[in-house]
Amino acid sequence: MSPKHVSKVGLFSSDPLSRRAQGLEESFRKLGIDAIQVIPWKVSRKGATSKHEISMNGVDLSSLDLLIVLDLGANDIGAFFNRVGLLSALTEMGVRVINSVSSILLMRNKAETMRRLISAGLPVPRTLITESIDDAARFVQTHYPCVLKPITGFGGLGVQLIEREFDIDNIYDYLKFHSQMFGKGAYLLQEYVRSPGFDIRALVLNNEVLATMQRVGGEGITTNIHCGGIPRRNTIDVSELSVKAASSVKGNLVGVDIIPDMEGNLWILELNATPGWAGLQQVTDFDISERIAYEFGQI
Repeated sequence: MSPKHVSKVGLFSSDPLSRRAQGLEESFRKLGIDAIQVIPWKVSRKGATSKHEISMNGVDLSSLDLLIVLDLGANDIGAFFNRVGLLSALTEMGVRVINSVSSILLMRNKAETMRRLISAGLPVPRTLITESIDDAARFVQTHYPCVLKPITGFGGLGVQLIEREFDIDNIYDYLKFHSQMFGKGAYLLQEYVRSPGFDIRALVLNNEVLATMQRVGGEGITTNIHCGGIPRRNTIDVSELSVKAASSVKGNLVGVDIIPDMEGNLWILELNATPGWAGLQQVTDFDISERIAYEFGQI
């Protein structure tokens, strides 16, 4: 029995002119699939007793076979909940959403992601998640150098290495300031993994590793491409670890961030539900957008 092909795909992104949005649109159209850019702030939802309509520029979005979420793009709480509700409503109407709403929400929450990874028996650095500033301060004093992260967020924003004597001596002020700027009342602290100078990003597509790269350099301790990290080809096999990590959060398209320590052990740092692949494409011999479009172009 031949696979059923989709005919209409939506690309959900607040930046429809981004390289990945444009690349995917072109790749789907090469396959003969109608692809439209779904811009969340242009979508309207109308409801009455017996009817719920979701449209953008007169296009009924419930007519989509598939919607790929490239970014949520919402910093304000109202816009965030509206977009989550929008994706949930389209799912209820029969549109297949990639990644699923539950998977996206899970990966946006670093604490919940950490719980899933630990439940799956995967290697993660020693971690504390707490609202208690006293417990957070004790963790720093016991385990420094350590890394302080926001519970939510992406792109390396708010990730701080605590290792200076001055910061440790003034740890309560340090933690209060970070909470006001990024943490919003909760702390996520991890032991610092000393690496050989790079980390690894794997892109997992439907339980297979599509591409990997090493990221070198960047601002501060983060090697994120948005923070100046430089991509290079990866020679370390992270396939099994990456697939297990993506499976633990039930993701179809997942960015897995892995760091090796100085002894060669591998540790999972984060999972990303809306991964980019601009850096990966620089060190990959095939067109990543075309592979993704082909994979999701049949159901």
